[in-house]
Amino acid sequence: MIDCSRTENYFAEKQRMTKKHKLNHGGYACKLNCADCPLSHLNNGSTMLCSDFEALYPEKAIESVQKWSNEHPQKTYLGEFLKNYPNAPLNRDGVPKMCLYVLGFMSMDDCRDGCIECWNQPIKE
Repeated sequence: MIDCSRTENYFAEKQRMTKKHKLNHGGYACKLNCADCPLSHLNNGSTMLCSDFEALYPEKAIESVQKWSNEHPQKTYLGEFLKNYPNAPLNRDGVPKMCLYVLGFMSMDDCRDGCIECWNQPIKE
């Protein structure tokens, strides 16, 4: 579970939740409909726009993003692998006995200091 009380996690999960993207003129826009967004004035329990709500009630904003994050966990290489191969043999660390590099999911340069880190990293959406 990702801890949204950490600033970098909060903003990463908020971006994932809202599917926010940069516009050509430098501004940002959400791809998520306000009716579906927990931070929206339609869902945050106030009449405030999401940016005002976030600024005035940061604890409630964090709580909303945390709840969404818990309900929509990121896909990891390990989770997806085990979904497809539930009976695969695992080592004592709980990850498959093969490296993601060997399976062709990453280059040797991207290989980390342990297979646990590689297998548990989120899959880029």
